Amino acid sequence: LYIETLFDEIGQEVKALFDRRDVASLLWPDRQTLLELLGILNAPELSSVWAEDETIGWVYQYFNGDEERTQMRAESQAPRNSRELAVRNQFFTPRYVVQFLTDNTLGRTWYEMMQGETKLSDLDYLVRRPNEVFMTEGASVSESEEDYSELSREELLQQTVYVPFRPKKDPRDLRILDPACGSGHFLLYAFELLIPIYEEAWRDARAATCAETKTQLQVEFDSIDALQCAIPELILRHNLHGVDIDPRAAQ
Repeated sequence: LYIETLFDEIGQEVKALFDRRDVASLLWPDRQTLLELLGILNAPELSSVWAEDETIGWVYQYFNGDEERTQMRAESQAPRNSRELAVRNQFFTPRYVVQFLTDNTLGRTWYEMMQGETKLSDLDYLVRRPNEVFMTEGASVSESEEDYSELSREELLQQTVYVPFRPKKDPRDLRILDPACGSGHFLLYAFELLIPIYEEAWRDARAATCAETKTQLQVEFDSIDALQCAIPELILRHNLHGVDIDPRAAQ
């Protein structure tokens, strides 16, 4: 009864996970079944698995058996409803793919805002040229008519690349949306990148102001320790957004 009461309270804000009137929540396991399940999940040989970001992704990918997926495809070439669309197209995104795409979107955006003066310049998969020149606000470069077709790959890499000016933003004004978020692998990694982004913005004397509060982070947080305590809430409140057609993924 106590757990159900907690669920009812939290369910007012997080309905998808804690609403006991949800179809998936109406059937509760009996005590013995629940204890057996907890025993399986808490097996010592699985202890390291639950610390990995990717575990839930593997669970989702194999939640629906191959037999069901094969039958769906045999009965219809195209998904017939939202559930079939989810089941037939659930594929786990490996960590390196998550890193490559996020390093070169969120990571690259911040890298250009900071004109290369950021610890994110050392990201494993960030694509950079050796001779990048960051342009100042209002500056432009005339298009070159040189022919690079005869240059080797190594020679091309040595050419000067002018990076257009990208104005700074307060981290709270950055928006990250995963339109097929699944178990949130991209959002989890984006969370990791946003931590140093917030810290660098706090230390930056020329940091942008937040569009909502009209103040810099350093004005609102008087020490880096105060900021670090607030960062998780700031990220969840302002930055991360995900959408998925499968309600279990939203849960």
